[in-house]
Amino acid sequence: MSNKSIDYDRVSKVYDNVRVGDPEMVYQILQGINLTRKSLVLDVGCGTGNNTLLFSEATPARIIGLDISFGMLEKAHEKTKRVPMVQSPADVLPFSTETFHFVFMTEVIHHLPSPQIAIEEIFRVLRSEGSLCIVTQSHKQIDGRITSRFFPASANVDKERYPDIDVIEEIMSRTEFIKVSHKEYQFKPITLGEEYLQTVENRGYSMLHKISREAYEQGLQDLRAAFAGGEELIYSAGYTFVWASKE
Repeated sequence: MSNKSIDYDRVSKVYDNVRVGDPEMVYQILQGINLTRKSLVLDVGCGTGNNTLLFSEATPARIIGLDISFGMLEKAHEKTKRVPMVQSPADVLPFSTETFHFVFMTEVIHHLPSPQIAIEEIFRVLRSEGSLCIVTQSHKQIDGRITSRFFPASANVDKERYPDIDVIEEIMSRTEFIKVSHKEYQFKPITLGEEYLQTVENRGYSMLHKISREAYEQGLQDLRAAFAGGEELIYSAGYTFVWASKE
């Protein structure tokens, strides 16, 4: 397991208690790609399959989920038997060259030990004129998280883990992808309530596993005080969709 990553076999036991699929994120991906029943799609770093299943329900394409964590895939398999799930690291994809029409990953690139090698592997398994979409957060978007307000150390940790957008685009271009571009998207504002507090209390966000116990406890105390004081916490998450095509 990379020092960038988390022990997701352990996290898988509680992951679905605090994290769910994101229909808005999947919808935004689908706006940038045309898929048919003949299309074959790969979800790299699918976790427990939340977005994989949303994607499969929203498109006629065939989809395969891939994750390095057996524990995560066990949870995904409990949800569906009709979507194939494959255990593998992203830097050694167990597929033939030019297999997929579309590959995507959502909030995964910062867990990869080598984004360069993973993107090269994705390029290999994509068919000619196939597309890749990487959903991530820019360093500016990380600073804008409400979690960064209460746990400022988490922003520093994640800006070390997350390659910024220009770095991702440079890797794509170096790998001979074409039409490399990105689109920032601001999700609908939501009022954070007990569900958010519970997620933080369960360390449902990976960066909370990367900060010190002291920094976590202080941030949790400040967050609880904000809720107890009746502060309305409104948050609009920002994500960046980085696109590229294979010639």
